[in-house]
Amino acid sequence: MRAAALSPADVVVEVGPGLGSLTEVLLPAVARVVAVEIDPVLAAALPRTLAAAGGVLDVVAEDALRVTSLPAAPTALVANLPYNVAVPVLLTMLERFPSIERGLVMVQQEVADRLTAPPGSRVYGIPSVKLAWYAAAKQAGSVPRSVFWPVPNVDSGLVWFARRAAPAGASREDTFAVVDAAFAQRRKTLRAALAGWAGSPAAAEEALRRAGVDPGLRGEALDVAAFARIAAAR
Repeated sequence: MRAAALSPADVVVEVGPGLGSLTEVLLPAVARVVAVEIDPVLAAALPRTLAAAGGVLDVVAEDALRVTSLPAAPTALVANLPYNVAVPVLLTMLERFPSIERGLVMVQQEVADRLTAPPGSRVYGIPSVKLAWYAAAKQAGSVPRSVFWPVPNVDSGLVWFARRAAPAGASREDTFAVVDAAFAQRRKTLRAALAGWAGSPAAAEEALRRAGVDPGLRGEALDVAAFARIAAAR
């Protein structure tokens, strides 16, 4: 709870509450919890299971990747995200609910490393850049596999984030198109990797130079602001 930096005024959206063990801790500590649960049986049971916890609970029985509205505007996201959809769920929630100011999510340790990697890191890539569009992020601790039952095959990590202003220059959609192209073939220089996006290697080089980016660099060398400049320079 301390790592999540929550206040009594927060409206927390929790994705995948399951049996409600985390929800039970959140309810008395914040103004409201909106629990998004894809399993209809678990969703139906949550209000009864957590009746003694107090607080205000809304349960949304829906897939977090499909939900477009919530009963209240969330100010924080706190969740133990399913490993196979952790990145798309996190990015989707940040895109659709701009009221989310900060959050703490538990993900597979490998995913935590990628989400928080800086430019130049071996694991820096699409998740790193796209999360950086929305927020500043850092790792807030590790969770060994031994604390779970049954014991999974991987360790987990906590990722804390705080929303910040999006980079200037281009839209999210246009910037993400450049990011996807740049990392589609990691070993290629940006001049080559962005050829399809720009129309030709020469057009890619022209856009890169207008953006102040060396065409000989690779995508992993750039921060999100540089990708936004490239998108704007097309």
